[in-house]
Amino acid sequence: MNDFIGASRRRMQDAFEFRQPDRIPLVYHGSPAGLYVHGQKLIDLFNQYPPDNPITFDKLPVLGPEAFEPNGDYHQILTDEWGTAWEYRIYGITGHPKYYPFESWKQGLESYRFPPLPAPGSPEFLEAQRRAAELHPHYFLFNGWVSIFEKLHALRPFDELLMDLASENPDLLAFLDRIVEYWLQAIDYYAALGTDVFVFGDDWGMQKCPLIDPALFRKIYRPRYEKLFDRVKQHGGLIFLHCCGYMGELLDEFLDMGIRGLWPQLNLYDRDDTFLQKCIDHRVAIYIHPDRQRLIPLGTPHEIDDYIHRMADRYHTIGGGAIFYVEIENDAPFENVQALVEAIDRYR
Repeated sequence: MNDFIGASRRRMQDAFEFRQPDRIPLVYHGSPAGLYVHGQKLIDLFNQYPPDNPITFDKLPVLGPEAFEPNGDYHQILTDEWGTAWEYRIYGITGHPKYYPFESWKQGLESYRFPPLPAPGSPEFLEAQRRAAELHPHYFLFNGWVSIFEKLHALRPFDELLMDLASENPDLLAFLDRIVEYWLQAIDYYAALGTDVFVFGDDWGMQKCPLIDPALFRKIYRPRYEKLFDRVKQHGGLIFLHCCGYMGELLDEFLDMGIRGLWPQLNLYDRDDTFLQKCIDHRVAIYIHPDRQRLIPLGTPHEIDDYIHRMADRYHTIGGGAIFYVEIENDAPFENVQALVEAIDRYR
């Protein structure tokens, strides 16, 4: 049996367990928007300072003439595996649903077919297992993007979803149970790959408050999350929640349900003196995701360096509980990108 544990895997384990990692782990996201705007110099920068997640930067996105209108503006409508057609106006930035795969929750309940998962023993399944087995000794494996809220407003219009939640539309609730069952199967699939961290991607927050009444969340959504979270825990996995917006008291619901990782926009919690202590008390590691509303696109390299220094000092003192996360989009000046990556390497 191979007992080797790579430095990146151990570093990430120690961060989640608050065991004073040798360095704060670093995760890169391969955002095509940033690669398209900054080109080879961004690839070179990333490769100069390797991260602790298994990602490769070796090619730039190339767009054909079909991606542009006659006046030169980028514009595409692309259909995803769920059947939603998305309209994109900025390359690499999430678009907006243009066409939906069904016309009502009732129709979806009766006839919608979810994207197929690789069947156990199939060539696709076995190849995914092989790739995961190669990575597992070296890296903490993150998989998923389990979604029972955002996915619904990708399948039907957002305003319709919110109204049907408020009225507790029975067809919506029945479809919601269908999607929970689908994600239970997906969790089993991720577990079969040796997944360490199961990522949930539901953004429940706006700039200053949650998107839903907490009482309605507790009635409709909490029991369904508990069912999914219990399955992750049965597999021995860690639950990691992406939620950029400010959740307010919904954060307490997720902490109580046992999440072990959180991906917030930290600047939205600066006014909440209890946020950091809550994360420490519940042993919740966070992504240090520097503010992409103002700091990264509009700040100065000095401001970015100062912010990263303060964050690193905070979590070195705590003894873990943080992971630097870097995602570069189309609006970040390269001097700010360079300041960010170099500061993380300097202070982590």
